[in-house]
Amino acid sequence: MKTPQAAYLEKLYADFAKQDWNAVLAALPDTMTFQIAGKSPLAGKYTKATFAAKLDTVPAGQASLEVHDILTSDRHATVLGTWKVSRGGKTAELRTVHVWRMEGGKPVAWYEYERDLYQFDAIWS
Repeated sequence: MKTPQAAYLEKLYADFAKQDWNAVLAALPDTMTFQIAGKSPLAGKYTKATFAAKLDTVPAGQASLEVHDILTSDRHATVLGTWKVSRGGKTAELRTVHVWRMEGGKPVAWYEYERDLYQFDAIWS
């Protein structure tokens, strides 16, 4: 049986795949925080507003995420996936893990962890 958190994230990632940033951001609480590891221009800790501004810097079609699995509990959700990025004449497939911290069934924080952080930093730099 699918948990409410899994259903929530499936919808969120479907909207993300369509690059429907309005739907994605509307589904997230204003107090949400985001963190991307590394040294690329995408790396950093963001509020909802600053993350929205960062999303606007990624041109349409440049990156897509294939979701492999969504694992949930009451306090956390983990999304396993593969980024497919085309940028500056280069392409990369990057395995990733998104960790969501949940409170009361809603997300409060999101963290991205790349399997190959060097490759992630290189494609986004």
